[in-house]
Amino acid sequence: MSFNKIFFVLTLNFFCLAIIAQESINTVKQSDSALACDLFLGYDNQKNIYSIKNNILFKKSDITTYQYNNLSLGKITNVDFQNPLQIVVFYKNFNTVVLLDNQLNEIKRIDFNLNTTPVNLEAVALSSQNQVWFYDSISSKIGLYNVNTDTFKWISTMLENPISSYQSDYTHFYWTDLKWNLYRISIYGTIEKLGNLPQYDAIQLTKNGNSLYVVDNIMYYYNLTTKSSSKIRIDEKIISNFFFKDGILSIFTQNEITNYKIILP
Repeated sequence: MSFNKIFFVLTLNFFCLAIIAQESINTVKQSDSALACDLFLGYDNQKNIYSIKNNILFKKSDITTYQYNNLSLGKITNVDFQNPLQIVVFYKNFNTVVLLDNQLNEIKRIDFNLNTTPVNLEAVALSSQNQVWFYDSISSKIGLYNVNTDTFKWISTMLENPISSYQSDYTHFYWTDLKWNLYRISIYGTIEKLGNLPQYDAIQLTKNGNSLYVVDNIMYYYNLTTKSSSKIRIDEKIISNFFFKDGILSIFTQNEITNYKIILP
């Protein structure tokens, strides 16, 4: 092989390695901690840890652990703890939502089976102004339930495809459908299609529609604008669950939480 060809091959390999390096995001391991649970949910703004074990919800702080147990309502489907003073626990099998205070005492129980208009809950999350987002599989619509007045209103038209996964903040409800399309709706009913996401096993939105996701136990960061994925460098080979907040990526596996400092693009 001539010198020019060797130089070309070496240059090409270096260029490819440079691209690969740019496509990965480094992390810095911060700490490890043991947590015996079936499902790690994440942290709230006060650094309290939420988890589920034997279908019991636990909230662990530095000084105490609270728990909420309601086996009569079946399996816990989802927990929204973005407001630690009003935690939303969703029991899909019983079409029921329970609101808890910061010590996991029951504040209110909402049985949607009692509504005069039939509603079958598929998604529930906290909204603003004492309201709760919900998606009804019967009408294929998104609504808002007012927990003070026990009334609800539809804010969307019929969705074309069912909701696959979802997430919310106080003013918007985000969801992906079975075709991996990402949408959001405001409390005023304005729906926006944000783009299309790669296939995933688990996902958490970060900001501007970007996301962290896992597929085949490998974690990636997805930039919705550039439509590109970057691999996240972590030590874990098996990811049971993960949670991201305030620049800390928490990986749960084998009854242990590993926290990484990460700077997203």
